[in-house]
Amino acid sequence: MKQFFPTDHAVPISKAVRAGDFVLTSAYGPWLFDPLAVKFDEAGNVINDGTGNGDMSLEEQVHRTFGFIKDALAVAGCTLTDVVSCECWLSDARDFVAFNRIYKTYFSGNPPVRSIFPMRFNFNCKVEMKVVAYKPLNA
Repeated sequence: MKQFFPTDHAVPISKAVRAGDFVLTSAYGPWLFDPLAVKFDEAGNVINDGTGNGDMSLEEQVHRTFGFIKDALAVAGCTLTDVVSCECWLSDARDFVAFNRIYKTYFSGNPPVRSIFPMRFNFNCKVEMKVVAYKPLNA
């Protein structure tokens, strides 16, 4: 059984998809943006994503990203305690230690498996994340 939880945003994605006992979220950063408002330089680098949020601290961006992840899980009846896998992307690998310090406050006890990758984003953020949760339908 598959169940889709679409967004009402400009990007054609689902917030989350339930596939049997697993729930997968889309990748989220700290804010939503309109792809039509993004401005690039001649080399393809984002110079303005149209949101005015580019100066937000890493700490605030991580907390806001977790807010989007929690909301996406909630529409499928899950919480962070159901997360078994997390993929994270940082625009600056030097932010790893600071990111890790915040991340561990959300996953105390039995943290999920995790991967972190350096990434250049399509908007002016410092972090993006997506998760997979496990919550049996017949629990």
